[in-house]
Amino acid sequence: MYAIRLELDPPPVSGRCAVSAGAGPVRAALLRLPLDGARVCHVRVLEVADGLAAMCFLTAASLLSAEWALRAGAAALVGPDGPLAGWSVALCEADPWIALGTWQDSARS
Repeated sequence: MYAIRLELDPPPVSGRCAVSAGAGPVRAALLRLPLDGARVCHVRVLEVADGLAAMCFLTAASLLSAEWALRAGAAALVGPDGPLAGWSVALCEADPWIALGTWQDSARS
């Protein structure tokens, strides 16, 4: 299983940016993504000041294929016909602390 970080930015609006998608519906959408050669098994989504931040755990043939599959799936979510049309993917990459097996070291820093 591979851990991939995903950050989504809402569409720009005048004044303060309001997160209208909500963490629950985005989590459900991520779990239902049809990914080529990978599967999202667990997702944690948090509402943050400038959008949504998620940690996605995927099964795939490799870390790179998990990252590519989630990147393509996230692009479909924010695409013109997706449930988050108008949003943008700010980050979609493997979490380096978990990927390198050093997550316990990062907790101490």
